[in-house]
Amino acid sequence: MDTAIVPSAGVVDGGVLHLWASGVGLGGEVERLIGARRGLGSVLAEAQRKEIHNKALLLHLREAWQKASRADDLLGELDHYRILWEEREENYGDKLLHDVGDKKMLLLTPGSDIKILNNDIPEAAQDTTGSSFSSEDTAPALQIVPNKDISREISEHVEECCRIAKYVHNALELENLDFHIAQRNPSTRTDPRETSPYHTEQKVYGRDREQDFIISKLTSMESTRTNLSVLAIVGHGGVGKTTLAKLVFNKSIVSEHFDILLWVYVSVHFDVVKIMRELLDTLCGDKHENIKKSEELTLQEKLEYMLRSKRVLLVMDDMWEDDKREKWDELQNLLLTNDCNGNRVLVTTRKPSVAAMVGASDCIKLEGLNKGNFWRLFKACAFGDENYKGDRRLEKIGQQIVEKLKGNPLAAKTLGKVLRRRFDVDYWRRILDTSEWKHNNDENDIMPALMISYKYLPFHLQRCFSYCAIFPKYHRYDKERLIHMWIAEDLIYSPDMHRRQEDIGTDYFNDLVDKGFLENQTEFSSLLVMHDLIHDLAQKVSSDESFTIENNEPTDAPLLVRHVSVITEQQYKTEINGKVHPNELFLRQFCNSFRKLQRRSLSTLMLFGPHDLGFAETFRQELNEVRSVRVLKLEMVFFELNALIGNISAFFNLRYLELGCFYEGPRLELPEAICRLYHLEVLDIKKNWGVSTVLPRGICKLVNLRHLIAKKELHAKIPSIGKMVALQELEAFDVRDSREFSLSQLKGLNQLRGSISISSLYWVSREEATEARLCNKVYLTSLELSWYSLSGSHIPLRTGPILEDLVPPSGLRNLRIVAYRHPLPSWLSTSVHLTSLRSIHLVKCLFWETIPHPQQLPVLQEMHLIDLSLVKKIEVGPLKILELRRLRYLSEFTFFDKEQSYANLQVLEVEGCPKLDESLSQIFMSSSEHKFLGLHRLQIKNDFILNTIPLFELIVIDSLADIDLRCEQQSGFGGLRLKPSGISNGIGVQIEGNEYIHKLDERLFALNKLRNLQELEIRGYPTERRQERSWDGFQQLTSLKKFRMIMCAVLFATDLELFLPPSIEELEFSWCNITGLFTDEQNQTEEGSWRIPPGCLTTMKFLHISFTRGKQDPSSMKFLQISFTRGKQDPSSVMLFSCKHGLGRFASLEKIVIENCLALLSRMVSGEASHISPSYLAKLSIAGVQDSILHLSQVSSIVDLEVSGCPSLSCLSLNSCTALEKVCIRDCISLRSIEGLESCTALRDLRVTNCELLQRLRASLSSLKMLAIEENKSLASLDLNSCTALQKLCIVDCPALESWEGLKYLISLEDLQVKRSPGFTRSWVSAAEEVSSEHSFSLPLQKLDVDDIGVLCLPICSMLTSLKTLFIDGGRDAQRGNVDILTKGLLLLTSLRHLNLERFVHLKSLPAELRSLKSLKGLFIGHCSSITSLPVGGLPDSLTDLEAYGCSEELNVACREMLRVRRINLSIDGTDVEQLSC
Repeated sequence: MDTAIVPSAGVVDGGVLHLWASGVGLGGEVERLIGARRGLGSVLAEAQRKEIHNKALLLHLREAWQKASRADDLLGELDHYRILWEEREENYGDKLLHDVGDKKMLLLTPGSDIKILNNDIPEAAQDTTGSSFSSEDTAPALQIVPNKDISREISEHVEECCRIAKYVHNALELENLDFHIAQRNPSTRTDPRETSPYHTEQKVYGRDREQDFIISKLTSMESTRTNLSVLAIVGHGGVGKTTLAKLVFNKSIVSEHFDILLWVYVSVHFDVVKIMRELLDTLCGDKHENIKKSEELTLQEKLEYMLRSKRVLLVMDDMWEDDKREKWDELQNLLLTNDCNGNRVLVTTRKPSVAAMVGASDCIKLEGLNKGNFWRLFKACAFGDENYKGDRRLEKIGQQIVEKLKGNPLAAKTLGKVLRRRFDVDYWRRILDTSEWKHNNDENDIMPALMISYKYLPFHLQRCFSYCAIFPKYHRYDKERLIHMWIAEDLIYSPDMHRRQEDIGTDYFNDLVDKGFLENQTEFSSLLVMHDLIHDLAQKVSSDESFTIENNEPTDAPLLVRHVSVITEQQYKTEINGKVHPNELFLRQFCNSFRKLQRRSLSTLMLFGPHDLGFAETFRQELNEVRSVRVLKLEMVFFELNALIGNISAFFNLRYLELGCFYEGPRLELPEAICRLYHLEVLDIKKNWGVSTVLPRGICKLVNLRHLIAKKELHAKIPSIGKMVALQELEAFDVRDSREFSLSQLKGLNQLRGSISISSLYWVSREEATEARLCNKVYLTSLELSWYSLSGSHIPLRTGPILEDLVPPSGLRNLRIVAYRHPLPSWLSTSVHLTSLRSIHLVKCLFWETIPHPQQLPVLQEMHLIDLSLVKKIEVGPLKILELRRLRYLSEFTFFDKEQSYANLQVLEVEGCPKLDESLSQIFMSSSEHKFLGLHRLQIKNDFILNTIPLFELIVIDSLADIDLRCEQQSGFGGLRLKPSGISNGIGVQIEGNEYIHKLDERLFALNKLRNLQELEIRGYPTERRQERSWDGFQQLTSLKKFRMIMCAVLFATDLELFLPPSIEELEFSWCNITGLFTDEQNQTEEGSWRIPPGCLTTMKFLHISFTRGKQDPSSMKFLQISFTRGKQDPSSVMLFSCKHGLGRFASLEKIVIENCLALLSRMVSGEASHISPSYLAKLSIAGVQDSILHLSQVSSIVDLEVSGCPSLSCLSLNSCTALEKVCIRDCISLRSIEGLESCTALRDLRVTNCELLQRLRASLSSLKMLAIEENKSLASLDLNSCTALQKLCIVDCPALESWEGLKYLISLEDLQVKRSPGFTRSWVSAAEEVSSEHSFSLPLQKLDVDDIGVLCLPICSMLTSLKTLFIDGGRDAQRGNVDILTKGLLLLTSLRHLNLERFVHLKSLPAELRSLKSLKGLFIGHCSSITSLPVGGLPDSLTDLEAYGCSEELNVACREMLRVRRINLSIDGTDVEQLSC
């Protein structure tokens, strides 16, 4: 069954359009066109209420819908002309060629579908070709044609609309209609329940055995003995693979076992780069931006950093490809090398061959549910109760339907929700008897059941659901974005004119979620996904109007296709460095398929996935004929929109424009032509673009724009935003000293919703504050008023008392006021205005002596008071969150309603309030009477804290899971930190201090609350002798996994005999005086000892022992004794270390850190006493030892080795270290040789720094990808033979390096840095000449950073055919003659995109050869003081970014003047320069 609906008029105002059209002689035509569209709307609305089987009628209905849409397009184009006409008339007056008086002339935009000409103009002037208006704001050359042409086009279309409307109306009356949709519930919300943003999964039936098996495999002790293992769930579509994986993923026993849990949807294409990026996004979230955006680290290195020493569970949902073994190996290598055992991957797939490819140790084959469990599931879905005992007739029909569903849970859920709508026998029987069941193909085919579920959706949901067919499988649907697309395509309709379309669309979206057509990706994600079988259904029901181009196979598109997506994810292979490989076969197929479409009728066009420059150019050409598109969504690889679209302003009817970046892009370049999209309602430029994105100057012309989805900083860059009265989001507004950015611009923006931050209010007068009318912004929920600038810079000393006039709307929920230097306004001090306020932040309001009384803010839940220096007394109501920071004169603190306040308070944070000790003490002393019933976080950083607060009473509060108490005094520091553990759902404790810590009750470890303690850190423990009672209950901490003792100088000199809990996995003693550390409980210990029970020998993963360098004399190091057995102590060891079995008894040890323990290492890892090699040891870190020779041949399992600060080390032997992947050696000033590197066949990262005596390095390894040689003064020879995988090479401060071999093997080198190593360049020139003489050779370098201009000589430059980025520091080249080398070399670098020139002090002007670099995008000139002008002939047309730093004022002036003639992003001395008017 097909449905159709006539689009509404969208943003076109019919009355205004008709009035304007009448003025130019088209009033009658426009009136008839509007009438024809309404007529089509009537018959299509009639068809919506019926189920139609007549195929001919269905075809005509689709045609009618097309005609109605085309009528809307024509009206939209005419309205575009109306706006353009009025704008040009207003701006240019008599410059326009027009004559409204005789109604013969009308404006024409070149390239449009509507041609309006004037007979009096010669034919030569009637050229309608060309592009749309350019970025200049000059008046366009207008072309004019006779009105009769547009009249004829409109008249012909009106006739077609009337013809098809009459046919459809008559056919509908004659059609035998046996199914009336009118019986369906017409409400837009079929389920009135409130829906959560996180989908709550129904009870899972019949999977207990599989669940228990998987959990046991993931969490058993056996699983921790291997580095990585893979489990696979295999089964047919819809059988519940993902549901089972989610069930396991969310179990507490699983989350407690793993440090990191990751979930990724793989889908049909196994794109390892995309998967890695998604994993990094999940790991970083809003944190670790420095890691996420680092240019120094590769994508793989970023992930390695985030996963290091963490036990990981990775779920890879719905894998299909079984021939990507190399890519799979690349991904699993992240977990194989993360210094941790017990990593697990759980794969779900339909194909057993995928399970085989990933090497699954266990394969769980999932079948359909058995009859009993399936019947219970069905009853839960259809009746809402698995134990339903109601109408026996319905149960009987239900059992018959169940037989057709083949035990498939997905089918039961979707169809059950359809049946649940009406408990009517006829309704259920009609579903049972529907002919759709006849299309069953095999025993696992559930498509008939899904089709029935679709047909019984309300029509508005059918349309919205079928639209999703153009998205790729496993697309993550963002609710707001999808709703905006539905609105743009006129799929949202309601007779209620008082409701926003966005709100109605939210109802639609929630209904689709409730009915199972969309589901949450994970519990913690706001994005949703569609099951692949549901997506197949969407493609099936929309096959006549939606079309996807995604493979190399020729496919004919249906005639009436309106929605098209191009999916390139499988076709264009990407590298981790961002390189995209071309695909000529797909490019030809794209052209063939796209050219067969009726491009002028396309309404939606989407591009997903990466692509190369060739595809971008072809895509740009093919879009020249696209005119009627309303939704345009593009994933971009190149940063300029013009790379994909050359005629953006020709899309007159564009409502929705989304421009995302496939990678993390620095910024997007938006052309001025976008400002001609007068009907644009949504501009989405947020995905992966930076804050330096360039908005067009005329963006305020987009008067119909409702949603600007972009970074907050971009919102603040819009000039004259007051014209955009339809705008609903404005996250930031930064006031400036210009009319375009005055606060009065906000006056008419009364549709604003959500939050807004207004900064730089020191520019605002009282008149402007009043004119802004903030009180009229009734839809705002959050408001920040800041006298700081958006960047946080300081404000002038003198500002006006304007806050009195900035009255916010009474319905505001969150208010933040920052740096206001005048008294409290009356709307906060004397009146009850903000009756809905939930949260208030008051920051640096230095002249406020009081705060609002609780009665003025009756529903307030959060109060944050920061840097209010004059406030002495506060009274607060029953808050949930209270924060007090740096209120230095605050001495009195009371609760307005004490009993309710104690019950409500959840978070209390106090810092820097020195006079508050008495009031705060009274509160806590009385807490035993009133009780903190809900307090879960307490942070107090005050000098008095440890002397006045009963710590023990606080800790035992059941709800209090996060305690942070700190005391700072001249005599020392102390504190207690109890927090959620980073390991899992457990808790962690940090104890820190000196003599003040003795206030902590000695029964701490005996508390039941700490039975789940998983992390314990004790730092700076008091020097006084402790009593044994202090450690009561310590051994009973059976969940403790991490134990750290830091700077506890005398702790172990006591007469205690203490036992570590057997659960310990990570043990660290740093800067501690350890007199005894034993592993044999039979030992006779000396005074003061710690016992490591035998259980730890099999679970310990991490051991760290260190001393502060310089604090201990090597001759006095005998106070450290480590004895693992009863063997005799070796008197020759200054460490008194006895190691008959050494660390070898620690069977699970994965990581050892030994720092500044001097001779300790020689007894542990050297010579005949070497027993440091438990079979799983993956990382060894050595620092500050005295050994002269280190033999690590016994530690063959090591993956990561770090040796630093070992001044006596002369030889490092790596023989037999075949597992080594990363080696870092630094500050070993006596090191002369590194032996056995050739045996390190897995080594991929080698770094050698500051090894002054090292003269030769042989790094001939085919596995090596990264090599960094820095500050090695004596290094003379470097062997790079066989380094075919080397991607990055860094040579810095190696002045003696004169010889290096292996240039011809560097076939993968992409990044090269050479600084202060002149011999390397000379050797490179010689090697380049030698190689070039033998055969044609090129280096795949993408980035080159050098300080020797000699690299730009002919032999080298001829090799650099792929170079994209070049950094040259000219500080070492003082001769002027070298400038000639620069100019000649640049001519050869035709692929260059970014050029940095620094410290060329003798360079008088930029080389004219720069003009020949046609691909150059960015140019940086730094500290080139002699350059006074730009190059003769100008800079390349391709240049978009120019930065000058520390250069002459003449050059700065020349750069600024250039802004008058071309658009470019200019920065001078770190400050962005705005575009100048032409």
